[in-house]
Amino acid sequence: MAFASVLSALNASAMMGPQTPTYSSFDMSKLANVVRDPVREPNVVEFKPWKSMHASITAPMITAWGAKDVPGSSLAIGFAYIERPETLGGDTHSHTHDQWIFLIGGDGKNFLEFDADAEMFLGDKVSKVNYSCYFFIPKNTPHCPLVVKRVGKPIVFIDARVG
Repeated sequence: MAFASVLSALNASAMMGPQTPTYSSFDMSKLANVVRDPVREPNVVEFKPWKSMHASITAPMITAWGAKDVPGSSLAIGFAYIERPETLGGDTHSHTHDQWIFLIGGDGKNFLEFDADAEMFLGDKVSKVNYSCYFFIPKNTPHCPLVVKRVGKPIVFIDARVG
């Protein structure tokens, strides 16, 4: 494609404004990330959309599954866009690894702008937050559920673990 054609297509796309992705715009038959060039770039992984198990999370999630994506990798992390109240994480449980749960403002230009109320059971108490934060969950610590009670503006939920 000639440079002028590419530029014209980019300008037309920019004039349409940002497009909201939906699950229907992705092939959900293969919910796995892809190492596009395993010989030349074995550590570059293309994200593929992941569908949340929570009906209220309708935007495609992205995840990195550690060794499932890249042999020898130990980081597992997932990102979800939350637009309305939801209970996440299931019943109270613990893991043999450390975990971090991030709640940040959904405005990509200002992650600290947070307009939501959430509660997380952690250890032996419930922590209430209405600000961008992360919960550090040491291994073997009882935690969850995470209850997002009110969402004034969308927030981003990030679940990260090593191990």
